[in-house]
Amino acid sequence: MKRIETVIVGGGPAGAAAACGLAALGREVMLIERSCAPHHKVCGEFLSVETQAHLRRLGIDIAALGAVAIERVSVAAGGRMVTAELPFRALSLSRFRLDRALLQCAAERGADVKRGVSVRAAARDRERWTLRCDDGEAIQCRNLVLATGKWGLRGIEDGRDASLVGLKMHFKCPPEMQRALGGLVELSLFDSSYGGLELVEEGVANLALLLPRAVAARIGPGWPALHVHLAVAMPRLAERLHGAEPLWDKPLAVVCPSGGHLHADGGAEAFRVGDRLAHIPPFTGDGLAIALTSAALAVEHIRQGGAPRAYLAAARRVTAAPIRLASVVSALVANRSGRAALMLAAASIPGLIDLIARRTRLPVPSPLPGLRGAPARLAMWQSRR
Repeated sequence: MKRIETVIVGGGPAGAAAACGLAALGREVMLIERSCAPHHKVCGEFLSVETQAHLRRLGIDIAALGAVAIERVSVAAGGRMVTAELPFRALSLSRFRLDRALLQCAAERGADVKRGVSVRAAARDRERWTLRCDDGEAIQCRNLVLATGKWGLRGIEDGRDASLVGLKMHFKCPPEMQRALGGLVELSLFDSSYGGLELVEEGVANLALLLPRAVAARIGPGWPALHVHLAVAMPRLAERLHGAEPLWDKPLAVVCPSGGHLHADGGAEAFRVGDRLAHIPPFTGDGLAIALTSAALAVEHIRQGGAPRAYLAAARRVTAAPIRLASVVSALVANRSGRAALMLAAASIPGLIDLIARRTRLPVPSPLPGLRGAPARLAMWQSRR
């Protein structure tokens, strides 16, 4: 049986960033990713200022990957549209490119990256975890970092619901659509649903939607059926997509919890990062920030020999307030009267969208909250790169 100090299950941004950080510190770390090669994932592909700061610390050159600048947000609901400047300069980049760059970073730093392998079950005995993989291998580790995204892992409890479905499509944009979306993210709100549209690299637009599972099941698979639904539910969004060429036959899909979710304190024996730790309503665009912030916190606690429960407490202090506010706004826009009130307030009160955008952000990671001496340790970490 192979024994490793730290095993990370999942090679998305949270898992790959944790592997980068631990490997940079010279720690023994294995990352297990079930996919054999880079692939697209359901995501708004919005890089907030916090996300950008983490990626720079990891040595990821976002500009070289083709990231697109986003400086404004437009919110549409009930025939009304409000546009505002973002309180920061965001970027947009496909998960295909971002995930590939982060996994390359982990491997180059010295992490043992196993691809095309799935962990079927995890069990804890005293101070060690035993992982059973589908290739027949059994692995023991002292630290388990759970970074499986929306997917659970047998043997580890998860209290989230799965009442919503996230969908994603990519489109090749005609020139007029590229000009209209330049520097802009468009949000469209409907009953218990919303969509976001923005450019990513090379003239491609990313459409991300969140729908109730019953609605998604009624629509059925394939882009044509979804397009018909959007023409009724979000006509402005459907009109914006006129002339765009869908790059896939059908959207990617994943189940999601409603509102925000933050893992409870009880039974914390693994380092949960990314969506396994917390889920913030996607309209905030801070899901990637949670992934990278939680990864950095997990790295620092593992470096210090800290317990998962102490890590969880620190992560909750960072994420709880933004998730609470985002959940309130998400509940408000889920019904027609709430959307109408919010849109009226946004049109009448200058700076309201700016305020919501600021208050649903995680703290910029300098220093990492909740850790004594973090700035000095982070500086040492950076100097070793």
